[in-house]
Amino acid sequence: MLNTPPPELRVSSKTAQAYLDVRRKILTGEYSAHQVLFPKQIEQTYQINNTTTQMLLVRLANEGLVKVLPIKERTWPNNASFNEYRVADLTDAHKTLLQRQDIALTNAQIPILQKETLLLKIQYADAEIASLLALSEREKIVFSRELTRSADKTVTMVSDLYAPFWFAEVMPELEQMGSDAYQLMRHLGKEPVKWTETVEVVQARSVERVLFELSLDDPAPLFKLQRRSFDADDNPLAVEFLTMRAECYSLRYSGASTGHSEPSMSM
Repeated sequence: MLNTPPPELRVSSKTAQAYLDVRRKILTGEYSAHQVLFPKQIEQTYQINNTTTQMLLVRLANEGLVKVLPIKERTWPNNASFNEYRVADLTDAHKTLLQRQDIALTNAQIPILQKETLLLKIQYADAEIASLLALSEREKIVFSRELTRSADKTVTMVSDLYAPFWFAEVMPELEQMGSDAYQLMRHLGKEPVKWTETVEVVQARSVERVLFELSLDDPAPLFKLQRRSFDADDNPLAVEFLTMRAECYSLRYSGASTGHSEPSMSM
């Protein structure tokens, strides 16, 4: 990576030279992991303007070499105008692998270091949720929103769970640490035996930026996973929307085909 700069760069330009030099310092370890990069210092070192510096840092962030964090305080002259920039940890080996092998594999099996229940309430189903749960619009449902943080307090996942009103019986248990929605379904005699999932990679919207504590121009992508679980008679039991930071999780799927038909995938 160090020896293959992006081909579209005009290497002779002052901007390209600044970008390549900062990039080299990150890749060679001259800048240590988590070190703060001050835009003002970069401007002065390479004699470039603030706009160019911000573009340089965002480009490095797109390569995974810089982390863009919301600025916490402003101390002149070493303040970023909107964000705090830190060198990414290129030796990070703590990514969480989510294996979707069967419906019994649930969030309780993900190594959760801190889990918060942000919302737990009864509300009325809108058209989308009613369709996904095979209910009538405006029927009562249970809504739960949980947030997961890593050891460094980074928000890594937000889970929104919608279930029919019969799930209200176990709402107090759902709020307890280490609770599992699918186990609670089984306690109510509802056995989840199959599921469908849809995964997209998207950029964060304004609401998601607030939940994930992202800055305005953080380019980090998000996994958005919609999971619908069903009983043996194809009755929907719940729909869950998992939104995960893509640099913190990877997804692995496995399953078995039946008969002579080949597994199918829709994109």
